[in-house]
Amino acid sequence: MTLRLLDPVREILKVVEEMTDRKVDFVEKTDLPVSAELKVAEKAEQAHRLFYRPTHTDEINYLVAHQCGHVLRLFGAEKGKRFIPVANRKTMMSYLLEMDDDLKRLSMVFGPEKVKKLVFLWYEGVVFQVTRMPPDIMIDKWLYDEYPELRAIQLASLERQRRAAILGLSEDMRKITPAKVYYASNVMNYAYFKVLEDHFRLDFVAPYHKTVFLYDGQSLVRVTEQGLGNNHEGDRAMINEWARLLQLTGWFEWKRLE
Repeated sequence: MTLRLLDPVREILKVVEEMTDRKVDFVEKTDLPVSAELKVAEKAEQAHRLFYRPTHTDEINYLVAHQCGHVLRLFGAEKGKRFIPVANRKTMMSYLLEMDDDLKRLSMVFGPEKVKKLVFLWYEGVVFQVTRMPPDIMIDKWLYDEYPELRAIQLASLERQRRAAILGLSEDMRKITPAKVYYASNVMNYAYFKVLEDHFRLDFVAPYHKTVFLYDGQSLVRVTEQGLGNNHEGDRAMINEWARLLQLTGWFEWKRLE
């Protein structure tokens, strides 16, 4: 099935090709866990690859445009000043050491084997949030302002994400998640949707108003709205600041993009 994208998305893909000096190849993949994924070409490769599932909705236009936004911000930096956040054995150990007491507590409740399976999922999830959400905010603002043709699809996708985030507020989720991961995740969700709420003039964060996440969430909102630069360097600085405020420093490292 041929991937048919809206004209604004194809325009953004064209900018990606021009900026990176690599074309984008479309590759159908039935077992893809998401609707679409843009894999940046490695040094020896001639093209980026846009993987997509044969069955998808209009939301794929927003997802592709959003992933292109990350590429454009990354390659907007000078060569040699492009960095990507990575997790490795060292950063995983930092996480495990900090979570040791909580993991022991959860193991007593759910059993060590079940907790062992969940340890990496908790880690991967919270690191994804802290390293992804700051640039995501800037990209969503850019798409909303510059591509009004995509707004309806963008807002529908964000509403789906918001509903999923609100589920994370539940008492059941609190009981089965390490305390630090649970708290940091919800604070980041609040900050993400609050900044977008203010920009879009919509109501995204009402479910958070009577929660414990409001105070630290507002601190995160303030530093995000003040900004540290609307570029890749600013993204790195903001990610590091979020990690510092949430005490997640050491849970990931920066690797230079070769």
